[in-house]
Amino acid sequence: MSRSNRRASNHKKPGPRFYSPGKKTSPLTEPPFEVTIEKLGHDGRGLCRHNGKILFVSGALPGERVRVSYLNRRAKYDEARCLEVLDASEQRRSPRCRHFNQCGGCELQHLSSEAQIDAKQQQALDQLRRLGGLAPENILSPLDLNHWQYRRRARLGVLTGKNKATPVIGFRRKQSKQLIPIKECPILEHRAEQLLKDLSSSIIQSEKPQSISHIELALGDEDAAIVLRHPRPLASNDLKAFDQLARRQNTQLYLQPGDIDSIYRHGEGQERLYYNLHLPRHVGSAENIQENQDNRDQPEKSLVLGYHPSDFTQVNAAINQKMVTQALELLEPNNQDRILDLFCGLGNFTLPLATLAAEVVGVEGSEKMVARGTENAKLNDISNARFYCADLTRDISQKPWFKNQSDQRFNKILLDPPRAGALEVIQQLKQYTSETLSTTVLYISCDPATLARDAAELVKQGYRLEKWGVMNMFPQTTHVESIALFTR
Repeated sequence: MSRSNRRASNHKKPGPRFYSPGKKTSPLTEPPFEVTIEKLGHDGRGLCRHNGKILFVSGALPGERVRVSYLNRRAKYDEARCLEVLDASEQRRSPRCRHFNQCGGCELQHLSSEAQIDAKQQQALDQLRRLGGLAPENILSPLDLNHWQYRRRARLGVLTGKNKATPVIGFRRKQSKQLIPIKECPILEHRAEQLLKDLSSSIIQSEKPQSISHIELALGDEDAAIVLRHPRPLASNDLKAFDQLARRQNTQLYLQPGDIDSIYRHGEGQERLYYNLHLPRHVGSAENIQENQDNRDQPEKSLVLGYHPSDFTQVNAAINQKMVTQALELLEPNNQDRILDLFCGLGNFTLPLATLAAEVVGVEGSEKMVARGTENAKLNDISNARFYCADLTRDISQKPWFKNQSDQRFNKILLDPPRAGALEVIQQLKQYTSETLSTTVLYISCDPATLARDAAELVKQGYRLEKWGVMNMFPQTTHVESIALFTR
């Protein structure tokens, strides 16, 4: 379920991917056969060569000898399923979730946590080499923490059959549009998992469950929200029951009768969730670090960021904290820096940087997120962070905040683009690269392929990939996020 394209708003991390069935093929009658898996594919399937052709095997791990049968024969590769593991890998584990073999949310629960992050790192390095033609000078230690109960957001489908059949509430099956009923989800934070159980019971007992098509759960540090997508009007008794459930759970209830802009809070109360970002004392310039050490008897500073349940936020709070800390360590902001934060969202990087830099400008494609960033700056009494709205896939050279004025140059730039990457805006950064200006670029990536492409463009502009590392934002899945430091 990790991290859809953010191109419309310039800030959406990977979301649910929906299966599109291909052309029907004739039944495959070949008898089962044995293969030895060479490595893990980018989608979590085992990969090997059989009869001179690439073969993807679902459920198989590198080094395993397995008995398989064909699923599909295609022009450039074939697909098979694992019928029996003859020689198991030492890294094979028993999946914790009972739905693992059916649910499409996780792909790697049968692989040890250590092997998962190693595989992600190797896959991302391979793409940098193959697609970008480069390798990092230094590889950072992976950012990796809790592998279970880490996810703070979930979106589930609700399907009610004919004759008032019991509703099915769950995620999509692997390679299917069908829903699989979810009774548990061990990658959800415990609060969200319990909320899902209670909400599922309420929907099953409701008068008109067919009114609801989706439910979404979102957690803050100490608060939570339920969003009910209901294309048809809810029965009054059902709405009352959902409201009572939300009150018992101290949870905000939101209704969504139409598109995403139709979401509104049911009942009284402000429409916000919150999370905290702690500001470590050991990052920034030497002057900043010394100042923090001189004030070490004072409590550690932290920022509070507010957001609407429909806003993009990272689903893994612990890794997000480590990611922000690492970004500060790599950029080493000081009180002389002017930093440009592109695809800034609600200020997840902008505001921590502003506590150490002279000025930070955040740019985002969504007016709502720009407003959210401005609100969060005020909430934290930060006056040196400014937010602007712009389509970063188009020409921004004449934007007042970007014009190449000698006394207003940005000497450090942070990019946190969607899966589509940041090629268009990177091509416009050339005016900030010169012999007299040593701009540092920090790139937060949620797609190794687009990072490789964009890294090659930065190298053409005279940058070098000085440091790079992976971040395990979505354990048990194949999603790979990474952080890359480019310097001149």
